[in-house]
Amino acid sequence: MTNSLGTFLQEQLRVLGWSRATLATRTGLDEWTLEGILDSPVLPEWPQPDEMLALSRALCVSVREIVLRTAEGCGLSVLGGIEHTEAVLLATNDELMREVRRRLALGARTGQYLTSAPQHRGVDTGAKPA
Repeated sequence: MTNSLGTFLQEQLRVLGWSRATLATRTGLDEWTLEGILDSPVLPEWPQPDEMLALSRALCVSVREIVLRTAEGCGLSVLGGIEHTEAVLLATNDELMREVRRRLALGARTGQYLTSAPQHRGVDTGAKPA
């Protein structure tokens, strides 16, 4: 079992189609540092602020997201107490816009965002079936 930061980063790599080497290149972090984050059951140490900022910038996620996942990866329980609605209310406009841009970019890369109509079962949308 991997720590929550490592799990989050592995999921981002999968979504983006990146390898660990790509993450290392985009963040400027060495592969030993990334290996410790990605593979440890508990983070061996708190990543340096510049490392968390590099991860945030490379993945286009808020630094807060990286910090919270880091804290949880070190054994602190911080993510369970905030519901999705509450998190949105606490986010700044800049954070919300970064998240929208990140999701649009991810969708454009995967070809699965805003390219297909939502599937509503049992609802007549007026659209002809494919």
